[in-house]
Amino acid sequence: MVRVIWGGRTVLFEMMLTVLLRRLGHSLRQRVMQRLISGCAASAIVISSFAPVLADVSGSTTGPNVYAFSDGDAALSLEGHAFGHGVGLCQWGARGRAMAGQNVSQIIGAYFPGTSIQKMLAPETTIRVLVHSNLDMTADETSHISAIGGAWQVAAPGIQPLTAPPDAKLELANPGGRRWQVKARDGAVLAWGPLSGPLVIRPASPETRIVVDYRPSGDVPGRANTYFDTYRGEIILYPSTQGIDTVNRLPIDDYLRGVVPSEMPASWPDAALQAQTLSARTYAVFRAQTRAKQTWDVDDSTWDQVYHGWWAEHPSTNRAIDATAGQLISSSGQVAQTYYFATCDGWTENNENVWGGTPLPYLRGIRDVDASGKPFDSGAPGATWSTGSFTSAQLFAVFHSDPTTDVGPIRAIDLTSRTPSGRLIAVKITGTSGTKSVSPELFQAKFNRLRPPGVKALLSTNFDVRWTSPDAVKLTQAGATPIAARPTPRIGGLGSTVVNGAGSGIVALPGVNLLAPQQPAAPGGPQVQASPTSSPTPVPPPTRYDLTLSMPPRPASPTNQYFDETGHNVGGAFLRYFVTFGGLDIFGMPRTEELLEDGRTVQYFQRAKMEFIVDKVGTQYEVQPALIGDTLTEGRRPFAASPVFDTTPGHRYLLETGHGLHNSFFAYWTENGGLDLFGYPISEEMEENGVIVQYFQRARLEYRSDRPEGSRVQPGLIGDELLVRRGWLPPPAT
Repeated sequence: MVRVIWGGRTVLFEMMLTVLLRRLGHSLRQRVMQRLISGCAASAIVISSFAPVLADVSGSTTGPNVYAFSDGDAALSLEGHAFGHGVGLCQWGARGRAMAGQNVSQIIGAYFPGTSIQKMLAPETTIRVLVHSNLDMTADETSHISAIGGAWQVAAPGIQPLTAPPDAKLELANPGGRRWQVKARDGAVLAWGPLSGPLVIRPASPETRIVVDYRPSGDVPGRANTYFDTYRGEIILYPSTQGIDTVNRLPIDDYLRGVVPSEMPASWPDAALQAQTLSARTYAVFRAQTRAKQTWDVDDSTWDQVYHGWWAEHPSTNRAIDATAGQLISSSGQVAQTYYFATCDGWTENNENVWGGTPLPYLRGIRDVDASGKPFDSGAPGATWSTGSFTSAQLFAVFHSDPTTDVGPIRAIDLTSRTPSGRLIAVKITGTSGTKSVSPELFQAKFNRLRPPGVKALLSTNFDVRWTSPDAVKLTQAGATPIAARPTPRIGGLGSTVVNGAGSGIVALPGVNLLAPQQPAAPGGPQVQASPTSSPTPVPPPTRYDLTLSMPPRPASPTNQYFDETGHNVGGAFLRYFVTFGGLDIFGMPRTEELLEDGRTVQYFQRAKMEFIVDKVGTQYEVQPALIGDTLTEGRRPFAASPVFDTTPGHRYLLETGHGLHNSFFAYWTENGGLDLFGYPISEEMEENGVIVQYFQRARLEYRSDRPEGSRVQPGLIGDELLVRRGWLPPPAT
C-alpha cells in the first residue's frame, strides 16, 4: 500500500478518488454543541514531522488514521478544512462564483439544486427578533431603553400611548417588583406602571430608532461610544418568571438590513449579496414556522443568524435586499430550508449526513470547484486551519472532565470513520480504562471549550492529527492566558431547543472586517418636545397581548388603509382581497398588523383571519381566509350530520361534510363567495345565545331576526372570539 501526502493530509493512494466523492455527517442533537465553537482565525504554526502511526491498540480499529500516543508529552496539532456545518450555501464560495461571473440564480441553483426564486412574501410582513433574554435586576439596579432621531411611544393595553421626546428614557427597575417608568431629561417622571405584561416601545416618527442600552453588543467601527444596540421598528418587553425577554418587531426586509452585512461583507459582489439575502430571508421565514406560539421568530445570534440592527446597514446590502424584495427560495411550492455557512474548501454536504432525518433534494452536497478544479472559496479564512500545538496529556485533561468521554490517559485516537468529503462520522478514543466512540461534534465542542491556552478552536469536523514537537507546543502556548470553560450561549424565548440553523460564524474570524468602513449617518428628523408632567400618571397593568395594540398609520397610499377604530393598517395583497370580497361586512375591522405565523403571513380581523398563500402568488387565491371555524369548534366536532336530501332551490346538501344549507344561510353563502370565502358547512343550524347560527370551515353565519330584511344574515365575530380565547383581546364586557 502506497502512502502519500496530498493537500496537507495523509491519505491512502487508493482512496484519493473516493475522497473527491465524500460527504459530511453529524447529528441534529449535537448541532447545539456546534455553536460553542469560539471563532478563531486560521493561523500557521511551526510543524515538526508528520507521521501517523498504525496502532494495534485493544478495542480500537487500526488503519491509516489511527494515531498512537506513547506518552503524555507527545506533541500534536489538529489541522483541518472548512468552517461551519457544510450544508447549503457556502458564503465564500458564493463570493468566488460571483467573481467568476455567475449571477444570483446560478449561485442559488448551485447550492440549492432544483429550487426556484419566487416572489412569495406578502408586503409589510413583520418578524420578531429576540435581541436579549432573561433580563433581571436586583433592587438597586436599573436598565434603560432610549431613542435617537425622533419622538417615541410607550404603549400598553388600557391606556393611550404615551409619546415621549427623543431625550427621554424608559427605566426598568425591580424594587420589590418589576416596574417601568418614563423619565424626561430633567428627571421628571412622565408615566410609570408595573411590568406585568407585554410593554411596547415604538417609534413615533419614521426617523426614530430605539436603543436597547442594556443589550451587550460590540462597538460600531469608526464611531466612538456607539454600539450595535439600535433598532428600527418596535421593542417589546415580555416579562416572565425567568426575567424579561426583549423582542424587536419590524418588517422583515428592515430586519435583513441588519442581517446581510453582519453575515457577509458589504464589499462583496452584488450577486453574492443577493444570494445571501435570499438565503437569509428564506431561512427566517422557515424558522418562524416552528415558533408561531412563542413571542419571537428568530434569535439575533449565530443560533439563527447574526442581526446587528440599524448601525450595521450599508447601501450595497440594502440594494441587494431591495432587488430581491418579497422573494424566497422555493422547493415544490414550499419555503426551503436555506442553511448557509462560511467556507467549505471545495465541498458542501448532504443534510442527512449532518443532522439526520429525511434527505432533502435541494440540500445535496456538491463539489464546489471551478472548471480547473480550484475551490471557489480557495484562500478564504477558515478554508484550511490549524489549532496550534499541545500535548497528549493536555488532550487527556479535556476529555477526562466528562464521564461520557473519559477513557483515562489517552493511548490512541481513531479518525478512520469519515464521510466522502473527509469529515468525521465518529472519533474513537482509546485510553487506559477502555475505548469510547465520540461524536465529532462532541469532540469539537469539548475541545473548543477546554482547549489549552493559546490553542485555537476546531472550525469543523474535517480534521486530522499532525505530530509536532515540544518547541511547537512552547511557541503556541507561551504567554497565553488560560481559557475558562465557555458558558452555554442563551437559547432564549420559551424553551426552544432547535438552534444554530443558518448562522455562518463567518463574523467570528478575527481580522476579517465584515462591515464596510462606511456607516450610515446618524438619523435626523424632527425633535418633538413634550412638556413633562409634574406628577406621574399610574398605569394599570396590561390586560391583552401586544399584537392587538393599536399601531401608528403607515404613510397614506392607495395600497394602504388605516382603521382608526382598531388602530391597524391593511395593505398590499390583503387590502386588495379585503376590498374585492366584501370589506367590513364580511371581514370586520383589522385586529392586528400582518405577521408571520406557522411560516405564513397572516392578519387577524374581527370576523376572519387572512393568510397569504405563497404558491398562489399572482392568482385570485394568493390570499385566503383561514379555517378558523374549524379551530373555534375544535372539541365540539363532529356536529350531528344532516339526513341526505336532494338539492333544490333554496336548499343544498354538501356530501363532503354531511351538512345542509337552507334558505337565508344558503342564499347568503351562495351570493357572497361560497366555498372560497366560507368553506363547507361543518354544522347544521343551531341556536347559540338566542341567535340562530351555522358554522363553516372559515366562518360562522348568524341570523338576526331584529335586523332589516335583506341584512339579517352576517358573519359572526369569530376572529375576535379566537383572539379572546388566546388572550390577545380581553373578554367582551357583559
